Amino acid sequence: MASPIDDIEAELQAWEQRHAKAFAQERKPAFTSDSGIPYNRVYTPADLKRIGFDYRQSLGLPGEYPYTRGITATMYRQEPYLAAQYLGFSTPKETNALFKQLQAKGSKALHLAFDLPTIQGYDCDHPLARADVGKTGLSLSTMDDLELVLDGIDVSQVSVAWVNNPLAVVWVAMMCVLAERRNIAWADTLGFFQNDIIKGFLTDGQFIYPPEPSVRLATDVITFGIRHMPKARVTNLCCLQYEESACDEAHQLAFGMATGTAYIRSALKRGYDIDEVAPRISFLGCVNHRDFLCEVAKWRAARRLWAKMMRDDFGAKKPESMAPWVRVSTGGLDLIKDSRDMNVARGAIACLAMAFAGIQSATPKTYDEPLGIPSFEASLTAVRSVQLVQLETGVGDIIDPLGGSYAVETLTHEIEQRAQAEIARIEAMGGMVEAVKNGYAAQKILDAGTRHVARVTSGEKPSLGLNVYPPENTVERDDFYWPAPAAVVDERIERLRAYKAARDQARLAAALDRVRRTAERPEGEDSNLILPIIDAVRLGATSGEVADVLRGVFGEYRLPW
Repeated sequence: MASPIDDIEAELQAWEQRHAKAFAQERKPAFTSDSGIPYNRVYTPADLKRIGFDYRQSLGLPGEYPYTRGITATMYRQEPYLAAQYLGFSTPKETNALFKQLQAKGSKALHLAFDLPTIQGYDCDHPLARADVGKTGLSLSTMDDLELVLDGIDVSQVSVAWVNNPLAVVWVAMMCVLAERRNIAWADTLGFFQNDIIKGFLTDGQFIYPPEPSVRLATDVITFGIRHMPKARVTNLCCLQYEESACDEAHQLAFGMATGTAYIRSALKRGYDIDEVAPRISFLGCVNHRDFLCEVAKWRAARRLWAKMMRDDFGAKKPESMAPWVRVSTGGLDLIKDSRDMNVARGAIACLAMAFAGIQSATPKTYDEPLGIPSFEASLTAVRSVQLVQLETGVGDIIDPLGGSYAVETLTHEIEQRAQAEIARIEAMGGMVEAVKNGYAAQKILDAGTRHVARVTSGEKPSLGLNVYPPENTVERDDFYWPAPAAVVDERIERLRAYKAARDQARLAAALDRVRRTAERPEGEDSNLILPIIDAVRLGATSGEVADVLRGVFGEYRLPW
């Protein structure tokens, strides 16, 4: 006797035969996602049978293993996902004013964007720094700078995110000193430290030291956070930068998760338990407007795969170890310089996909991102796009509203399987650090970027305002933030020189020497660098001075390719 599924398969075959002439006139001979995942013409229960779909094991209920449907039982029915912006004008005062403007409009957290000298460990008075001071974001070197950035901002109530990886140990130390100055316990601060140095070797070039000492520093942040900053998120695994490098969904997740296992193993070697480490790790990803259903499926697959890895590979027992907190941005790769209105539309569609995907925090790209540092007006539009989805669509009133969709469940399974296979390949070669050093991951990213450029150039990948319906007249725009004129750079340098001159040089030198001696010791909990860096920062050490001490011990890294 035929099963109901067999009947459906037979009906599907008959349907395809009846409409064969119509199907011959379809726009393309085959339909796939950007990443090559085949799209069926229609999905049915037969697809769920094919992938071995089991409601309890594959889907379950919100807030319960395997967390496919969301990490809490209430999701957005209790609290909408957090709306915030990644921002930073050239100077501390400007950045403080910008955040307060957005805070008054509903932005809930401060995600700091820095200039390149700050990221790479150079103070603004360094000879290599001048041309780049304030060009891509906030210039920050000292505790005085930090006081200005966070003036009037309660770090026990507002989450401050440090999107600056090579020197996360310094930013943790500065946050601790700031908390002390304000009579706030370290344990009460709500800091958010990206602290994913591995992606820097592969995507944005934001690294200083070789991979092994860099992972040591990242682990220092994780374990210090476990001991002293229970409310802070101390590592944010970066999948976003791989998406912005044109990687497919599977590689975005695989590179991020394989990186996570590298940090976890490093912390476990210091004697910590997986249920101490895993809850402190979160994700930074992308939800794009392209391949809408794949973007939704990607983060459903991510939750399920991470839950399985934590439970089955590492023996996690606590729910919070298996339920990943995810912050996402929208895709900057597809924003077009001369298509402001279309960029707004792209962002709004992506914000809707975020709600379907079940993420926890959103920092959408702005319409003027291709031009430079985002303006207040563009940042506000991005925040309003999130709020529009939250307040007017009703999507968040139903948890995982696309759960059970034949198409979405099939795509979720496909992405999970592809990511899992890639993680296995990386682990077989020794893990993500080895995949960085041997060039494997870099080659995958290069291949993805090359393919993306070829498809856009040929028109195979349509981009409105670029290779489809390009604007007839382009007008040079000036309605965005112009960073760091020469007078601002001069003022920053003079301010820093005065700051340095006012310090007790002997005590500072002794404190920096303690940082050096700690760095020279073998890695371990008794050589965590954050406590001696805190001592140095209390005495006025700048981020560049600490970076130079660590350069003297660890050296600087140059990519071998």
